[in-house]
Formats: sequence, C-alpha cells, structure tokens
Amino acid sequence: MATKTEILRRLYKENGLEQEDVFTHDHYKIIKREGIDKIQAKQAIDVSYEVVKCESTFCVVKATGRLNDKTIETFGSALKGGYKEGNTNTWYVMEMAEKRAMSRAVLKLAGFYAVGHYGEDESESFDRRKNKSSGPTPTPTQSRNAEIVQAKADLDVAKENGDLEAATNIYEDAMDKDWVQVCDYHTALFGGEKVA
Repeated sequence: MATKTEILRRLYKENGLEQEDVFTHDHYKIIKREGIDKIQAKQAIDVSYEVVKCESTFCVVKATGRLNDKTIETFGSALKGGYKEGNTNTWYVMEMAEKRAMSRAVLKLAGFYAVGHYGEDESESFDRRKNKSSGPTPTPTQSRNAEIVQAKADLDVAKENGDLEAATNIYEDAMDKDWVQVCDYHTALFGGEKVA
C-alpha cells in the first residue's frame, strides 16, 4: 500500500504540478486555479453543470465530472456577504459557485481530495494571500467544518484501500463528535458492510 507521500508524488508528476501551483494554508494544501486547470486538461476530465438555485446573492451549481469510467456529482455554492454572513465577497455568485463545483469535481476525480488537497476557490479563507500569520483565525465552526471535510476525505482513502478498520475508527470518532454528515457519508460509501 502506497504512503500518502508516495501518492502525492505520483499525482503531482502525473498532472504536471509545480511548486507554484500549490500553497499551504493552515492545515491544508491548496491548489491554485491554474493547477486545477492543468489537472483537468492532463486527465481530460469532462465537467458539466446544472444550476440548482440562483438568486442575486446566492447560487448553487451541481457539477457532474467524468474521468474514464468514473462519474461523480458534487456541488458548489456562493453566498454574498461579509465574513460572518456569507462565503464570498463577490457579486459574481454564479461564477463563484461554478468555480467551486468544478474544483471539487476535478480534485475528487483526480484523487487529490483523498490526500487533503483542496481548490483555492472553495473557500474565501483559502485565499493564497492570507497565510497563517496574516489570515483570520478560524472560528470554531470553520475548524469543525474543516475537520469534517478531512474525515470524509479519509473515508474516501479507506474505501479506496479497502481498509474497514480505518473506516470504522473514523465512523466511531464521528459518532462521538455527533458528526451526522460523516456517519451518513460512511453509510453511503460502505453501505451494509459490517464495521469491525
């Protein structure tokens, strides 16, 4: 079984990513827009979109991504508002929702989500100009949400590797923390498979 470092080396090489395509933000590696475009082109990932909801200050877009025989659906949203009220400062909520949906689809299909890499458009807090020393401190809710995203990514890796023990540990931890989203995701991935 390959280590996370080995998987990352392979993914970076396969997709032609350079150091300038990625930056570190708090606990995550963030892939810049240019890097995501490289990945989409290298992998020939096809992405189509469906507008779920669009208003003047809020938009949700569903992206369907296809890579060989794999198809995934994921969503991107944008809510215009300040730091506490929304998740984007731009009035271009449709375009932001589309970019977020595309980033998620491409990174999930290419395997980057499973190793803790996200797109810079996915959150205003992932802005590369805000680093650990100058960016705002995450709120408890933001920290919790980031942990939930990571737990889901860890479940993806456990599923990919057939590691029911790791999946069970993640599930039990999520139960202890009352993370219903993670428990539901576990059920969606592993269905009726018995946990150890």
